[in-house]
Amino acid sequence: MTVRVKTDPLSTTYTTEQYALGSRYTQPADENIAANSTHYGEKTWVFVYNDEASTAWAEGDVIFLDSDYAAYNGILATTTLHVHRVLGVAGHAIAAGSYGWIVVKGICEVGAVSTVAQGDRLVSAASANATTLTLNADATSDNLECVFGMALEANSGSTGDKITAVISMSVW
Repeated sequence: MTVRVKTDPLSTTYTTEQYALGSRYTQPADENIAANSTHYGEKTWVFVYNDEASTAWAEGDVIFLDSDYAAYNGILATTTLHVHRVLGVAGHAIAAGSYGWIVVKGICEVGAVSTVAQGDRLVSAASANATTLTLNADATSDNLECVFGMALEANSGSTGDKITAVISMSVW
């Protein structure tokens, strides 16, 4: 594969691998805030493959590493508290069987369950959403490893509505 310099929009998707899987792009702060006035600072994106059989990803979907553990092959998140399996968050639509860029660090929109409050630690949940890590007697240090972000605003609507959050993937 030929190494390419990133010149096309981050929202561009591809039917073939135009960049090496796992390639990273750091979006400068001024470009990030120009795209969305509530997204401050730099944002890091990673190039991945949507390994869903027929389901497209939408902006805000939490993306898991596929169950066959092929690096940078993603599927929609299906469960809560899965250590090191969250690849990132879709920053735009990516069709099933296509390649594109997802957010792995920075401020972005994340689909959330209706109970997420401002300041909550975020972990994966069913239906490609994020939910709150509840620290109680059952919480363990392993559960803390599942946290991938913090809600900068509450979800005052329904499950699946997007909230602004800061995310950082610990492994990817």
